[in-house]
Amino acid sequence: MRLSRDRLEAALALAEGRPLTGPFERLVGYRFGWDERAGLTVELDLEERHASQFGGAHGGVTLLLLDTVGGVAAALAVGEALARIATISLSANFIRAASPGRVVATARVDHLGKAVAHCTMQLHEANAAGPLLATAIGAYRLFRRGG
Repeated sequence: MRLSRDRLEAALALAEGRPLTGPFERLVGYRFGWDERAGLTVELDLEERHASQFGGAHGGVTLLLLDTVGGVAAALAVGEALARIATISLSANFIRAASPGRVVATARVDHLGKAVAHCTMQLHEANAAGPLLATAIGAYRLFRRGG
């Protein structure tokens, strides 16, 4: 399922400069973008504060980017009917360590049901077409308004 750039822009406008996904967004430093081929992106410039003791990005940073892009993609696919969303399952594969620099997470909504969305996510180095760093599959519980 392809998301529209209009839905992302509307959600960001509705947030009126506040973090779209809450205060944690500012703490970590990720931001939302759009890639014409990949659609929704979550980007982060990896810094020393995101590193593990081995110098690469901490695995938790990778997971949070994959989970965030999947959850936001599912939320945007539902649109205004969504009251809230919760991750119910996340399975990731770490392909190679992310080094300092920009990483970009992308998502595809594979199934959008009444109560659950299933997404496939990827994390790339530098841009949405860059070398693959990690993949994930996520399931998200959708809490719709009035239901």
